[in-house]
Amino acid sequence: MMPRTSPFKNPRAALLAALLLVSCCVLPVSAVAVTDDAGTTVTLNATPQRIVSLAPSNTEILAALDLTGRLVGITDVCNYPPEVNTVPRIGGYSSISTEKVSAARPDLVIASDITPAETTARLRALGLNVVVVAPRNIDDMIRDIRMVGALTGTDAEAERLAANLSLRLAAVGTAERPAGTRPAIAHVVWNNPLYVSGNNTLQNDVIEHAGGKNAFAGISGWGTVTLEEFLVTNPDIIIVSGGGGMDNSTRDVILDDFMTRPQYASLSAVKNHRVYAVNADAISRAGPRIVDATEQVAADIREMTRTGTGGTAGAVPTTRTPGFCAAGTVLLIAAFVCLIQWRR
Repeated sequence: MMPRTSPFKNPRAALLAALLLVSCCVLPVSAVAVTDDAGTTVTLNATPQRIVSLAPSNTEILAALDLTGRLVGITDVCNYPPEVNTVPRIGGYSSISTEKVSAARPDLVIASDITPAETTARLRALGLNVVVVAPRNIDDMIRDIRMVGALTGTDAEAERLAANLSLRLAAVGTAERPAGTRPAIAHVVWNNPLYVSGNNTLQNDVIEHAGGKNAFAGISGWGTVTLEEFLVTNPDIIIVSGGGGMDNSTRDVILDDFMTRPQYASLSAVKNHRVYAVNADAISRAGPRIVDATEQVAADIREMTRTGTGGTAGAVPTTRTPGFCAAGTVLLIAAFVCLIQWRR
């Protein structure tokens, strides 16, 4: 009888056994694990092919990574880029239909900090992979682009996009400006009542990256100010949320209000034509277009420091009578509210 020999005395057999053991203990080759913006670790065992986005900013990040073709559900307020308009809708910001999300059979759901916690919990209870992407500022947004790239197998595309955005921000930060000049800038979200962006907001980050200082940095988050408070603050530049952008290609109601209503006539920004409209979606969503908004605000600052009086990007003012408005004028301003669309 031949003596039995242990297979592990054979180097090849031992190596094969070791490899089989390791293969049983590690994640699949395509698996990826990330810690999302809510501090939850999420692991995907395969590259997702069916994605649902629960926020416009996240939809824009996905589109910038050329992932529109994988989208099977987006919110009612996702409107950019135009290619997403054919993607099925699964509800609003705070009224997500978990039934519609589940019916879309996603292998990845990208939520945000605006997504109700109970919705996120319900989707996870249904066995869906939910990742919270909720950047608080521009740097966070660039970091999250890389995270989304890792989750979706588009690491290279995400790195190129993140690097490009970082380079553009760096160029804004090194733009020529007279030493020590950081003009006071107010970002007006709404005009009746006057609703402005304070500190700890994405718009505050835009202003600081662009080379300005927030005229209402004393306000935490967003808040209302009185007309008197606004007049006393007297910002050097006023940025308003609008749809026409700096080229003023479409009528912007809030911008027109500042440039034509007598109660604003004494403001330095109005007298010097330094009131500008920036696309409301671009400046309020933590997606790649926030860098576009930052470049626009930086261009306004450069124009002011170059000419000393501002440029022609703002609306051309009509004849105004200085002073405060009368009660009848206030009622007229209120009529503008029905014309304004909230674009978050």
